[in-house]
Amino acid sequence: MKKNHFFIFLLLFLGLKTLHAQTIDFNYNDGTNASYNVNDLRKITFVADVMNLHFNDGSIYSWNVSSIGYYTYNELLVNVDDYLRNFNELKMNIFPNPTNNFLNISFNLPYADNLSISISDLQGKIILEKKLGNVAAGIQVETIDMSGLVASNYICKIEGNKGSFTKSIIKK
Repeated sequence: MKKNHFFIFLLLFLGLKTLHAQTIDFNYNDGTNASYNVNDLRKITFVADVMNLHFNDGSIYSWNVSSIGYYTYNELLVNVDDYLRNFNELKMNIFPNPTNNFLNISFNLPYADNLSISISDLQGKIILEKKLGNVAAGIQVETIDMSGLVASNYICKIEGNKGSFTKSIIKK
């Protein structure tokens, strides 16, 4: 049993109804906002003016710090039922990985954005690109045909005006 699942099981077994959740809430200059659970983050890094949130699932969300109006850190009491309902929400899921031909990419976009998906080699050279245009907030699924690529490791990047997600993929 995974550590987090054991913790949740223990809380339910003991009959506890609340736990502490810590979030970072970003409020952007354009009036949109996004919130991230601190437990989902591995680290936060800065490269020049770009802030990178590194998630435990390997994905990275990046944006220019000048687009952030302000941010807050919150520690809230959360109902266990609410925590369980949101526990498995993924920012970006790629399947099958490794893949032979077609790669399915699902992601939860917190706000509408003009997006493109790119597949790059490990040196950063873009091999494939798919422009999605303006995409509404919510869960999205896209398919990329990788049948023309040689077997290797690649980086999949979803990029918009407000940020980006990246994840490693393997082509068999």
